[in-house]
Amino acid sequence: MININILHKYLVKELFRTFVPALLCLEFLLLLGFSIQLLHKGLDVPSLVSVLPYMALYTFPHALPSALLTATVMTYGRLSADNEITAIRIAGMHLHNIVTPIVVTGVIFSILTLYLNAEVLPRSYFKVRQLQEKAVKRVLATHFIRAKKKVDFYPYQIYIGSLEDGIYKDIAVFEYADDYIVNILLAEEGEIEVGDSGNRVLLTLRRGEFIKPDIKSSIDTPKMGSFEEAVFEIPLRQSVRHTALKYATLTSLIAQRGEINEELSGSEKLVVDPEETIKITMREISTINEKKERVQGRLQKAEVEIKKLKANISKQEGTIKRAKFDISIFENYINVARDNISRLTQEKEIEKNMEIMGFNRKSDEEFEKNVLLIEKIIEKEKRRIKKAKRRVSISERVIEDENKKIDEIGLDVEGFLRIKEDMEKERLVLSEHVEIAEKQKMSRELSINIHKRLSPSLANLTFILIGIPLGIMTRSSNMLVSLGISFILILFVYYPLVATGLVLADSMSFPIIPSVWAANAVNIIVSVFLFRKILNE
Repeated sequence: MININILHKYLVKELFRTFVPALLCLEFLLLLGFSIQLLHKGLDVPSLVSVLPYMALYTFPHALPSALLTATVMTYGRLSADNEITAIRIAGMHLHNIVTPIVVTGVIFSILTLYLNAEVLPRSYFKVRQLQEKAVKRVLATHFIRAKKKVDFYPYQIYIGSLEDGIYKDIAVFEYADDYIVNILLAEEGEIEVGDSGNRVLLTLRRGEFIKPDIKSSIDTPKMGSFEEAVFEIPLRQSVRHTALKYATLTSLIAQRGEINEELSGSEKLVVDPEETIKITMREISTINEKKERVQGRLQKAEVEIKKLKANISKQEGTIKRAKFDISIFENYINVARDNISRLTQEKEIEKNMEIMGFNRKSDEEFEKNVLLIEKIIEKEKRRIKKAKRRVSISERVIEDENKKIDEIGLDVEGFLRIKEDMEKERLVLSEHVEIAEKQKMSRELSINIHKRLSPSLANLTFILIGIPLGIMTRSSNMLVSLGISFILILFVYYPLVATGLVLADSMSFPIIPSVWAANAVNIIVSVFLFRKILNE
């Protein structure tokens, strides 16, 4: 009678005897592939060495399922080829006794992968991000650039020291590849403008230098060069949405989704297709903004016109004030002239009386001449008064007309303000729709990221469930056969299903769980089919 514990230890030992070298081999291949890719993108060897530990963590969850599948197929293939499974079953042991320990191992590795995806890898990504930021600060400090502004044109970051007369000073341009700096451009000054097509940025740099790793040289030192003036074209690519999610742990993602769902729970304006709703609503908001700009322009024009009218009214009021002042002066002149006539008349009467008494008097001609002169002065002042009163009358009519115009423009302004207020209300409603749709979209994105963290962990178990019957059926202990089966299943079945599922999940029109978990579901269905087949044999 076979001891079950001994059997289980034997099976696990056999599995690990193949699993460890397979894992190391796959890890090495993945690291080599990523390293070559980054080197070709321009990353220098010292920088590559510094990020290798984080890359190893990143590649581990990808290598683990393949290694487990390879080890499982090879282990059970050897057991089947050596008729050990037949011997165990003849000894009265059920098939589940030779399956259970490996399945439990798969569960353990699934939990390990879940922990890596949920907690370790996000912190690793964040650590790489910190290294990148330190590298940026080191480059800026080395070249005495104090960046006061940063512009993102994914995958480029442009740091600007200052702006003088429309010219950017102390410019640093960093190109990234998967969070690693691969190219650096430094310049004393330059200009940034968006191309006519709107899908590219033209960057003109003057008196600068470039720093780029020399991958062809055997000496691992940055390759440098200088230029007097150069124009670089940066294509505008769509940046990765919510890149901060990459650095968030699973518990943080779940908490964020809970907060957003709680905010959405009381809303009655949920939409079916958030992405399409955002596009349509943003177009409507853009149309409203254009209308608002036109209304605002008319309001400003009306305000300028009112200002001009009020200035003219003030001018006319000044004219009236001066004219009335002149009238009072002219009337005083007339009064004085009349007083002079009265005085001359009185003097004439006195002279008449004195003539009777025997005194000589002035001639009547002189008296008439003086009176006539004074009367001319009076007529002149009366004409001046008439002109002043006419000015007053004209100014009063102008003021009246200007006030009417102000009243009319004021009614137009009130109409414009009402239109503007209505558009503000409409814009506010649309903005609320966008905000709700964006929250729905963010909630979906968080859900996708949560399931993307969870689903790979199950792959370890599903590949073991497929590997056990496949190994028994192939009856081969050849490592190459096991690797071939693993690569066929993973490269041509599993990863295409995963990629298709993620595309469907991102499209906002397909349920998340079937999209993200479809590959694992297919693995489970295939494993059930294979188990039924070997059980029926």
